[in-house]
Amino acid sequence: MLFGRLLGRIILKERIEIVILSGAISGEREVSLRSGRRARDLLVPFFPTRLLELEDNALPEGLDSRRAVIFPLVHGDFGEDGQLQRLLESGGFVYVGSGVSAMELTIHKTFTKQRVSDGGIPTLPQIEFSARDRDLHVFVEVCQRVGTGELFLKPNDRGSSLQCHPCPDANLWGKALEDVKRGQWIAEAFCRGRDLTVGVLHGTALGVVEIDHGGEFLDYDAKYRAGCSRHLFPAPIGKELTARLRAHGERAFQLCGCRDWARVDFLLREDGEPFFLEINAVPGFTESSLFPDSAVAAGLSPADCLRELVQLALGRHRQRFS
Repeated sequence: MLFGRLLGRIILKERIEIVILSGAISGEREVSLRSGRRARDLLVPFFPTRLLELEDNALPEGLDSRRAVIFPLVHGDFGEDGQLQRLLESGGFVYVGSGVSAMELTIHKTFTKQRVSDGGIPTLPQIEFSARDRDLHVFVEVCQRVGTGELFLKPNDRGSSLQCHPCPDANLWGKALEDVKRGQWIAEAFCRGRDLTVGVLHGTALGVVEIDHGGEFLDYDAKYRAGCSRHLFPAPIGKELTARLRAHGERAFQLCGCRDWARVDFLLREDGEPFFLEINAVPGFTESSLFPDSAVAAGLSPADCLRELVQLALGRHRQRFS
C-alpha cells in the first residue's frame, strides 16, 4: 500500500506542468511578456513548462488544477492587485508567489508603508490624495504637511515607476498634476540618494543591489532599457548596512504576509540613512531585472532561483492532491 502511494506521487509529479502566465492588459504588459519568456527558457530544461501570454485580464480556459502549477509573472494591475490570485484560488490552482491578501496590500503603497513603518522600518513622510481632489492640494500646503520643500508625486497602485514626477518647486508640481487623471496618488518627500533593492526568497534575503542610473530618480527607462543604468551587486555599501537592509527586507516580507518571493526597494539618503520605498510581490525577471541580480549576489543563478520557487509550489501541490 505504501509502495502504491509512492508510485502515485511519482506519476502525479511527472505529469505536472509548470504553466507560466504573462502579459494581460496593463502599462507593464511588455515587461511581463519579457519576464515570462525568460522564465520559460530557464525552466524548460528542468520541468515540463508552458508559457501562456494573456491577451486579456482573465484566467485561461482548459487548465487542470491537478496537472498544473501556475507561475504568475503578470505585472501591473491584474497580476499584482490580487485579481489573478483570487481567480487561481477559485479554480483550485496551486501557484507560485503571494496570496490574495498580500497582493492586495502590497499594490497599495500607502497601506504597505504604514504596515512596515509600524513594524519599525523607516519610511519617508507622505500624504495620499484622490485625483478628484488634486486642485485642493496646493504645493505649499503639501510641503508643510510632509515637512520638505521638495516633493515626489507617484500613483499609489502602479509599478515600474510609471507616471512618477519629482517636484522640487511649485511650477513642476502644477505640471505634474496634469498627469493626475484618476485613482489615488501619493505626494512623498523627495529625497536624493542611492537606489537599493534586495530580493527575498522563501523569507530569506538575498544580496543587496544598487542601481546606478545618474538621474533624479529610478524611472522606467533606467529600469528596463539597455544602457540606461547599471546594477552593482553586491552593492558597495559595507557589511553593516548590507546586514541592516537584508534584515529590513526580511522583516517587510514577513509584515506584509508575502510568500515565496518578493523584492524590497530602499532609498539610501545622502547621510547614510535607508528608507523603505515599496515591496514588489511579483518581481520582474527580464534580462535587466533586479531580482535575478540579487540572487546572483547571494550565490544563486537565475535558473536556480526559479527552480526553488517551482519546488516550493510543487510541495504545496503534493500536499493538496496526494
